[in-house]
Amino acid sequence: MSDREARSFAEKLGLLSELTLFAGLSGADMEAIGHATTMTRCTRGQQVLAPDDPPDRIHIVKAGRMRLYRLSPDGRQLTLDIVEPGTILGDMAMLGQERVPEAYAEAIEDGVICTLTPDELRRLIERYPLIGVNVIGYLSRRLAAAEAEVESMAYRRVDERLARRLLDLARRFGVRSGSGTRIDARLTQQELAELVGTTRETLAHTLADFRRRGLLDTDHHMVVIRDAERLAQIADGGELA
Repeated sequence: MSDREARSFAEKLGLLSELTLFAGLSGADMEAIGHATTMTRCTRGQQVLAPDDPPDRIHIVKAGRMRLYRLSPDGRQLTLDIVEPGTILGDMAMLGQERVPEAYAEAIEDGVICTLTPDELRRLIERYPLIGVNVIGYLSRRLAAAEAEVESMAYRRVDERLARRLLDLARRFGVRSGSGTRIDARLTQQELAELVGTTRETLAHTLADFRRRGLLDTDHHMVVIRDAERLAQIADGGELA
């Protein structure tokens, strides 16, 4: 193995070791998995998943963030979520999870993905049972998050839903700044409205109200949370003063 190949493989192992899917495995196990998996780089704006892709593909986001979306009947892109490293995309019917119907995934920054077939994942689980345990934990968390999202959309006010979504984005993508926590994920108001389940007009009105109350600032598709404590109170159903 050349020096360049060695550096590339070391980088690959570093990315793999950061995934919860492979948490708890030994260094030797990680090296074996590194040799058994492929790593594909993607650039910002590149489509990495589409409804007409082969159904027997599982993508693991190793680095970078992806935007999940679907197309409306009139061709508009409706954002479903922003996902981060460690997310599993595609059809995992062998584990009870099917891909979101008509869903697309697009890289919103340069990243790296690992692609497996269900048979390859099954062989890894058979050889390393801990991976199966990690997958079960991952799917359990995904199910709990989905149930919480359904409950939020059905019973919570728009301001509560927006507060919850902003706090979640801050937890995943937040960067501390002098004035608070900046959400390092560029989202248009339309995309944020789709994540919250409301109209762009209602979202703009609610954001303006949050700004007026000193809860956050917005600038160039960036949100800076200035008062996370009060935002959390709203997320839990507290009334706006």
